[in-house]
Amino acid sequence: MSSFRVTTPVKILLGVLFVADAGFGAALALGLLRGLSPWLIGGAYAATVLIAVLAYRASRARALKRGFDGLRDLTIGDEGIRLPAGTLSTRVVPWAQIADVTTRRSARFGDGHLRDALWLDLVTGGGIESSVQRYAPRGKLEPAPPQRRQFDQTAILDPALFDAVVERLRKELRHRQLHAQLRSTRLREY
Repeated sequence: MSSFRVTTPVKILLGVLFVADAGFGAALALGLLRGLSPWLIGGAYAATVLIAVLAYRASRARALKRGFDGLRDLTIGDEGIRLPAGTLSTRVVPWAQIADVTTRRSARFGDGHLRDALWLDLVTGGGIESSVQRYAPRGKLEPAPPQRRQFDQTAILDPALFDAVVERLRKELRHRQLHAQLRSTRLREY
């Protein structure tokens, strides 16, 4: 399920609109505003709801764009998946070496807190952590052990976007594995 995070200015705007609508409704209920057209009253409420919805959608779109921008270090290519390997380096993991794409606790990347991260499980039994992590409120996070080496550049994604990235990588891996099996079957036939 997606979190409902919005920026602070949007929270303030939504709060002001809620208070304004509540005050306007109270004034109408107490009879302080008489003689107003029902169209004017309905239009005023509709305008505040429209502004609130547009502000919320714009804030969510900005958050998703930041999430997608954070994925620039994770790329899919014909040779494999390119992941950050450290602060300024990347690494390509060939498709033939990847057994699965899973979610586990972060080990190397992060801001000092343990989050769920995207991992590539290798056919050799090991695993490689990516810098792509799932958002969780800070109050629900465990602090990372102090001796653990950390790389700060992480892409902390909205849970729904994180799950979509994991699923997309799994589909691509299954496609590549199926393609490799078909190619080896054809080679054996000749």
